[in-house]
Amino acid sequence: MERILYRALLIFLLFVSANTIATSNKYCDEIQRLRIWAQGSDQYGIWVEYQENPAACSGGFFVKHDANNKDLLVSFLLAEKAQGNKVCIQAITDESTMINGRCRVNYVYNP
Repeated sequence: MERILYRALLIFLLFVSANTIATSNKYCDEIQRLRIWAQGSDQYGIWVEYQENPAACSGGFFVKHDANNKDLLVSFLLAEKAQGNKVCIQAITDESTMINGRCRVNYVYNP
């Protein structure tokens, strides 16, 4: 019985991991436009647009207003934009999390 439970759990974890990997992609470019909402009534707290947005995220990228590290992310994105540096974004490209062609940001870094 333990073996069956173990195998079922392993299959479930493999399925969940494969699904997560399949719906996130990495994109790198310079930031053209950065919009930041101060109030919580918006659909997204930060909206990032690249010089050339990828086809999968034609409207750019967004961070939820209630994201844990939103303040730190704003600082990072503003600094990189001001310096003209490229920023890489790992975005969730699953249509169920997209808003108007914008992909939800998972994490960001400079290359």
